[in-house]
Amino acid sequence: MEPTESAGTPHEAQTIDELRRENEELRRRVAELEVPARRFKALYDGGVVSVQIYRDGYSAEANPCFDRLWGLRPEEIHGKYSLLEDAQVAAGGFLPVVERAFRDGEATRLPTIRYDPVELIGYGSARWVASALLPVEDTAGPREVIQLHMDVGELKHSEEELRAQKQRLEAAVVERTAELAEQLRISEEQQRAIAALSTPVLRVWRGILALPLIGHIDPDRAARVLDVLLQSITANNAQHVILDVTGVPQIDEHAARYLRDTVRAAELLGAQCMIVGISGQTARMLVECGLDFEGLPTFASLQEGLRRLLSGRPGLT
Repeated sequence: MEPTESAGTPHEAQTIDELRRENEELRRRVAELEVPARRFKALYDGGVVSVQIYRDGYSAEANPCFDRLWGLRPEEIHGKYSLLEDAQVAAGGFLPVVERAFRDGEATRLPTIRYDPVELIGYGSARWVASALLPVEDTAGPREVIQLHMDVGELKHSEEELRAQKQRLEAAVVERTAELAEQLRISEEQQRAIAALSTPVLRVWRGILALPLIGHIDPDRAARVLDVLLQSITANNAQHVILDVTGVPQIDEHAARYLRDTVRAAELLGAQCMIVGISGQTARMLVECGLDFEGLPTFASLQEGLRRLLSGRPGLT
């Protein structure tokens, strides 16, 4: 009979040390596992995010926030509902992403979607949600997949409000643009009317036209005067034109050249011109500039010009 080792032998002491080390290692590993377990529990029980757990593709667990979010009892879909077979997910084109999570263990986020559980189970509340799929892997590959649902309904509502405000703003811009276009059209018509009034060609007698000019003569107005006058000469078959510059406050060298060009153009249409309303200051300026309109009848007033023209004196017919 072999003798047994008594308590406290070196062999027993070694065994106790090994057990103590194994126990300490187990405690350390348990402590390490407790940290993510507490974190997941905080997420699961926090009541902020809906957590749904799938096993082999089918719904198996859900936290209380899932019930509050969707307004349905999760136990009614456990073992019956598969995210891989969801028609609304398929309609959104998200199945390839879901399949990678379940098949390849790839964590991913799903685009925001308006999901309605009524289509699935017949009751519940539709929600705008963003979600993420988080596979839980083991040595044989992913067996569980955790889905987190984040309610973005308020953000989506804000988006819709912003969209509605944008549409209202665009409609207001279109309306205001139409108003401004109408105002511009009216303004252009008024400008044309003013331009017509500023260059009125009067038929004072058969074959005789009078063009009273009022205000400063600039290049634009000179072109308008010429255009209106030539049209009137042609339309009335006029032989005489009286240019009345009484209302022009100052005739400078440029204005004088405009008048001379107008006279020459009228003569090309067979109409003889006279200028009335020339002041003494204007006469001196014309002489100094060499623009004295030699050969062109000029008179101090419209009355004198008409009298001379109607009396049929030589040189005016």
